[in-house]
Amino acid sequence: MFFMSVLANMGHPVTPELVVSLKMTSFMYGLMFAAMSTASFLMSPIWGSLSDKYRTRKLFMYLPAAGYGLAQLGFGFSTSPTMIIIFRVLGGVFSSSVFTIAIAYIVDETDSINRNKYIAYYTAITGFGMSLGYLTGGFIGANDYHYAFVFQAIGLILHAVIIRFFLPESDVKFENDNKPTKHFIFNLKDDFKKYMPTSLGTLLIVVLLTSFSSTAYSTGINYFLKKYLFLNPLQIGYYMAVTGIIGMIANVYFTPRVSQKYGDKKSLKYVLIATGITLLVLSVMDNLYSPTTLLVFFVFILVYSMFNPLLQTLVANHSKNEHGKIMGFQNSANSFGMVAGSLFSGALLDIHPKLSFLTAAIIFSMSYLIIKVSKKLRES
Repeated sequence: MFFMSVLANMGHPVTPELVVSLKMTSFMYGLMFAAMSTASFLMSPIWGSLSDKYRTRKLFMYLPAAGYGLAQLGFGFSTSPTMIIIFRVLGGVFSSSVFTIAIAYIVDETDSINRNKYIAYYTAITGFGMSLGYLTGGFIGANDYHYAFVFQAIGLILHAVIIRFFLPESDVKFENDNKPTKHFIFNLKDDFKKYMPTSLGTLLIVVLLTSFSSTAYSTGINYFLKKYLFLNPLQIGYYMAVTGIIGMIANVYFTPRVSQKYGDKKSLKYVLIATGITLLVLSVMDNLYSPTTLLVFFVFILVYSMFNPLLQTLVANHSKNEHGKIMGFQNSANSFGMVAGSLFSGALLDIHPKLSFLTAAIIFSMSYLIIKVSKKLRES
């Protein structure tokens, strides 16, 4: 999954070049991201339930990885808005399977005692892979953005081959050893209604809100670096590499220790409020290169990197033995937040991306309040 994260993010630093070269508006930048996230929202629980039904995680990792590579190749060589949306949808369909099933695989192989540590390690290594992907994509696509997409497609197909022949199957179990019913897809709606009034439903709402905030920030920062600081793809890659290193340190060293000392729920509350406050401070600072700004930015990236593994662990601990389906719902809620966050941020980019940062800060703080006041989470 480290290599998957490198490859999956190689297109991000050159995507603004694609948008600019085709003379599209900034709203299209948000729209194509929303198209991919919508497909992920719809498909994640289906992929997760399929992997439960057929008791295989591996199959639903390597076939979609190859499909994602072909979708990215088509996206990189698109020449019209219609082509872009089609390939973004296909990208969301395939990539959602790989990342949903990867978490289900980890949950299969861990218990509630050591799960947080390994999800934090997973987040650390994939976060660093994401940053390295930005850097690699920016370097390869510095002269011609098409090269990054070609390299990405070849790498993803090779990655699928590696999974097929070298990744062992995980131990997929079910509560009371009962498989999902034949018509499991049609039961997903009923399952969603069943979970929403519970503590798991509260966690899924927090996943949605934090995903919205995270997407609003990440979409805004990419456009901000390109349009307002005039950074090229390689320089954007350097920026992402630095933030990835900070995030890796946070999740390898701090997240397991904070969780062990305070517990997952309390740790998540502290991390969310710290993320909201530091991002709020950054959104009103004018001098981007002052020591104070850099210090606040460092703290922000540190705590921002920690909330996702803590939240995923809480969701995973509510999954019982339907790991694929529950992590599918988690990824679906995440994707829904990405859709809303990307459309919202895309609409504000031409005004100023700092508006996205300000909104994200407020919603991170709201997520903290939801966890703090939720009776369901206190009782679970």
